[in-house]
Amino acid sequence: GGVPGGIPGGVPAAEAGHPPAVRGKCVEDYPFADCQQDLPSSCARWGDTLCRSTCTPGCGTSYESPSYETTAAALERPHLETDEVLPHPTEADGDDGRPHCLSFHNDLCPPLNVSFQNEAQQRATRKFCSKYVKQERGLRNLRFCGSRQPRLNPCFTETSLAGARVSCCLPHFFILGEMKCGTTTLYQLLLKHGRVVPPLTKEPRFLQPGRFSETTLSRYAINFQRAVVTGPNDTVTFDASPVYLRSKVARFWISRWLPESRLIVLVRHPVQRSFSHWKMGYDWLTSKCGTGPAAARIAEVQTLLTFKRTAERSLVHAYWGKCAMATRAKPTRPLDAFEPLALPAGLRSTGGGGGGGGLEVLLGTAFGRCMLEQDEDLMSDFAPELEGAWPPPELSFAVKAAKRDVAACSEMMLLPPGMLLKSASYGVELEKWAALFPREQIKVIVTDEMTRGAQRIMNETFDFLRLPRVDVGSKSRFCVRGKAGVMDVLHREDLNVTLGSTSDPSLQGPKLKVGDCAEEPHHAHDTLTGSDLHAIDPLVDQRLRRFFEPHNRRLYRFLGRDLGW
Repeated sequence: GGVPGGIPGGVPAAEAGHPPAVRGKCVEDYPFADCQQDLPSSCARWGDTLCRSTCTPGCGTSYESPSYETTAAALERPHLETDEVLPHPTEADGDDGRPHCLSFHNDLCPPLNVSFQNEAQQRATRKFCSKYVKQERGLRNLRFCGSRQPRLNPCFTETSLAGARVSCCLPHFFILGEMKCGTTTLYQLLLKHGRVVPPLTKEPRFLQPGRFSETTLSRYAINFQRAVVTGPNDTVTFDASPVYLRSKVARFWISRWLPESRLIVLVRHPVQRSFSHWKMGYDWLTSKCGTGPAAARIAEVQTLLTFKRTAERSLVHAYWGKCAMATRAKPTRPLDAFEPLALPAGLRSTGGGGGGGGLEVLLGTAFGRCMLEQDEDLMSDFAPELEGAWPPPELSFAVKAAKRDVAACSEMMLLPPGMLLKSASYGVELEKWAALFPREQIKVIVTDEMTRGAQRIMNETFDFLRLPRVDVGSKSRFCVRGKAGVMDVLHREDLNVTLGSTSDPSLQGPKLKVGDCAEEPHHAHDTLTGSDLHAIDPLVDQRLRRFFEPHNRRLYRFLGRDLGW
């Protein structure tokens, strides 16, 4: 909602918390208009009504059709009665061969030891598990099997057909993201509370696209087994997977199955978040592939991997998408993050047009002129590549050879334009979640405010979670050391961590190593906010701020206040 007098910077109070009122003017939305770009593939199994209600309201060409509603539709919610429901139909129900409720009794798919299997064994496991996962995704009755326990946290007791009883818990709240915005710090501060029980791994990522299609509810629930056997009735547990903010799967599933969930979103200055994103990717690149054949191939393109060059290439990618949408040009974005950014024939000038500095390639088309309007100096820097004169033949092979190594060794973190899109999407993604959940179930935490005033922010957070306040101490910044215990293990390639073998694997897990954050040699200090900042080249900083400015305004409108970014 709004604040008295409106938001500093000219946004009326009446608009706070709502998407822009002007229809057809949302070109800035181009990377995030999921229903516009992905509706058939992403939303078919969930139903059109639900998908439309989670898209950005009022933006994008698809919303011009009367069939696309701009308000959230009434969604069917799962029942939470305390009477027990059996996982399979009774004679009275009529047996159609499918379970009538979502069961915690299915086999763990994938099993906890899947990371130790070879590739052939993993393929066999996925084939075996697929029938269970398909059954869960095809349920028509939105009801958990068993009965819900009288607890603040959603926990259930279920009796199998063989008579065995099992108790399982799911999260009371979710830390949706964003990555590199202080989720580790918030995680550690939450654990100062005696009634907050951590998940088995910090980031189960059950609702991440790709993982969701391979994982059963019973496997996900293992992450919260500690909450079953720990503490009083108001003990709560949570899922801190920071990839959920931009996940359509997460929005759909949580809104249907856990509609009472509390949702926490962290937002950080987008330029600073982008640098942290790049730095994590670069650190992984050097630690995983610092030696051997991959290192030799990566060395050939080292100049393309600096923060400056990665940021600038990401900007060209982003502006390409924006201008393609504005001018209806094809293709709508470059082919690949490390493919040369040469313009196809239909988007480049064929004959002069005046100007100079290599920009003639852009001056003769509406698309090209739009690109120049975004940042003429940047386009001038990339003109040789846009006109097809870069890379030279002696470097072309090296760029292609290194592409896969850079992606794998950095875990996709260094591929443009990912670091920009995550930093630009706070506002638009919050709008989508707010279309499905009441605003009182969504809490936004500004990273710098948590760093400067951890106790105040945590008091507010404990109130939000309906927990008593506790002292969280004076330390307000934590970082993960290594990857052990961070992410749930589903594939061999995930394995820098293991769940280990134990008589009770549901209560064991890799040790999450958290400590002080390493100090960088070149840090700037923001006298206005009191925060330490990454030192960034002034020209790059200026270019990034210009790109993020409309996206920041959208976030401010949602929050009802200006963060001064």
